[in-house]
Amino acid sequence: MKTVLITGEENAVPAEYLAQIRAAGIELACRKCKSPEEVEAFSQDADLVWMFGPNPGLTGEVLQRLPKCKGIFRSGSGLDALPCAAAKELGIAVLNTPESIAECVAEHAVSLLFALIRQIPQLDTEVRKGVWAGTSRLKWHISGRTLGLVGYGRIARNVERMVSGFRMRVVHYDPFAPDSTDLDELLKVSDYVSLHCPLTDETRNLIDDRRLALMKPGALLVNTSRGPVIDEGALAEALKNGTIGGAALDVLCDEPPEKDHPLFGLDNVILTPHIAAFSADFEKNFWSCSVQKIIEFAESSK
Repeated sequence: MKTVLITGEENAVPAEYLAQIRAAGIELACRKCKSPEEVEAFSQDADLVWMFGPNPGLTGEVLQRLPKCKGIFRSGSGLDALPCAAAKELGIAVLNTPESIAECVAEHAVSLLFALIRQIPQLDTEVRKGVWAGTSRLKWHISGRTLGLVGYGRIARNVERMVSGFRMRVVHYDPFAPDSTDLDELLKVSDYVSLHCPLTDETRNLIDDRRLALMKPGALLVNTSRGPVIDEGALAEALKNGTIGGAALDVLCDEPPEKDHPLFGLDNVILTPHIAAFSADFEKNFWSCSVQKIIEFAESSK
């Protein structure tokens, strides 16, 4: 089986993982392709097209012109960068490795939630300015509160496990999960809401002005999924007028954001630069899961 990596040259992959792929009898070629034409030319004889991060060169039209392609693979969690609809029509498998980052993203989501509840960044800023008082900021509590999870895959389930020691009541919404709570009902009953759904046509602007208005006054919103799941304009208004109490976001609609982004001027917002998946174990987990997925695909394709 031949695999082509279209988002980097061979030196982008650590040597030990290149060796593992080739030791399994898999031919691997690597090139950083920047256009649909380059992807098409480089992938003509590929059984599996591999990428990490977005690559605008891999389009539905290109897939139609890859006669040997049996699968497309993105290392990582999201599938929004892949032409999934075209792959489905052509009978091409779509692969990713959410297991490689699930625990780390869950840790970041919980960290953002707790930092928001305890107002840690805001209090740190005040102390550095000489303000030694912050009791008026602490309007929330962790233990015994209700956490709503929107999306109930690996990451959300890890979040649920991590907060279990705080006696939090957890409810979830996921159209593909049993015992799922209605989304509107979840927003009404939750003290805190954490988003873990993929970005699709159905989830774009899922949290809009109507749904923000359903949330409890003072409720907190965390997003480690994809920025466009939230209507950012509606969120900024809800935060300004007190419809909800605060938000912590690792993802935004435009990354990096413009300097005049409407959330920047609000002190009830915590922002991090789309880093939830990264930690000291990222490289090991990322590459080992990728290699395992490629070898498993090769075995299944025999």
